[in-house]
Amino acid sequence: MPEPSRRLAAQRLHTYTYNLRRTFALVGGERPYLRLKRHQYVLDRDAFDVDLWTFRDALAAAEMDAGAVYRAIAAYGGPLAAGTRYLWIERFRESARRAYVDAVVALAKELAGRSDDAGRVLNEALRHHPDDSELLDALARVRR
Repeated sequence: MPEPSRRLAAQRLHTYTYNLRRTFALVGGERPYLRLKRHQYVLDRDAFDVDLWTFRDALAAAEMDAGAVYRAIAAYGGPLAAGTRYLWIERFRESARRAYVDAVVALAKELAGRSDDAGRVLNEALRHHPDDSELLDALARVRR
């Protein structure tokens, strides 16, 4: 909140968080959806089902368990906040897209001996990102 004074910015922040808490309570019932930790407001992860969180958790697990790659890819719901034009979202959208494409391409390489499975995974990814050159290249390699 760069435009207001520091005191006014703090008041606005408290108003916004109060409104968030009230909205969460109206929608989901009374519980601590928003917590203050070390001077930062944090959403309680157990109170929300966020596909981006599921996707990132599965990617982290995939480093230890190959089956988690499938869960990560399945958790991806398409471009982050698709259709919105928030100025701040683009770098997060690109980061999620990049992680998804990397996971899909890695899985397709593992499935190289089973071109039908690899093709299915790549075609699903292309449904989300039809112009992604890396996905198109991987699909072309699978079809050879």
